[in-house]
Amino acid sequence: MSLTTFESLLAHPAPGFACYDNEDSRKAEGLLAPVCHRANAGAKKQDLEKIPDVVGSEAARQFYASHDGALLYTGPGLMLTMGGPEEGLEVFPIKEWESRTKEVVDEMRQWGLHGYKRMPYGPEDFIAFAHSRGAFNYVHWVIRGPRAGSVYWWAWTMPPDKKTPPMASDFASFIELICTQPIHFFNELLFCYTRFSDGKTAKQWIPSRYLLDRREFKLP
Repeated sequence: MSLTTFESLLAHPAPGFACYDNEDSRKAEGLLAPVCHRANAGAKKQDLEKIPDVVGSEAARQFYASHDGALLYTGPGLMLTMGGPEEGLEVFPIKEWESRTKEVVDEMRQWGLHGYKRMPYGPEDFIAFAHSRGAFNYVHWVIRGPRAGSVYWWAWTMPPDKKTPPMASDFASFIELICTQPIHFFNELLFCYTRFSDGKTAKQWIPSRYLLDRREFKLP
């Protein structure tokens, strides 16, 4: 169950990433980056009513009834693409859905993607509900059409076609993904946008392992 998995993530005592230098072909771990997870209180009843009735929506209702948004895998050395102390994986509060989605739709129209008929869903068919800060697109929860219920993310230069599989088949699967496979999520699905700084050099450190308790880990 996605909520149980999410609560387990929040309970990790001292989370962190073991990271390797982006320019090191050996990918030898040389930085231990601390992170933390922060979650909001549950959403109000009137906001929960905005959750669409699609495949997997019950998991979304359970999640938002407990936590109306969150900031995950955030830490002082996290740089991503834009940099800043409050970077991380953000799940938006329900009240932000409308404005975040409008932002994406406006961008799609500017890029001419609103008429891209090969895409598996259109600009009126999704909610922008999450963001890896620094990535150049939001995470989309499809709410209409044959892909309703599924979750997508794609770079602006790589719009999906109808054969492109979703990032997750439903909301619960997305929560399971970000909680249990953060390295795969950040490195493979989001193309290594998540990077850390050691605060001393210009090196960019990429996560190679997620640690539930970094205090028990020592670098070679």
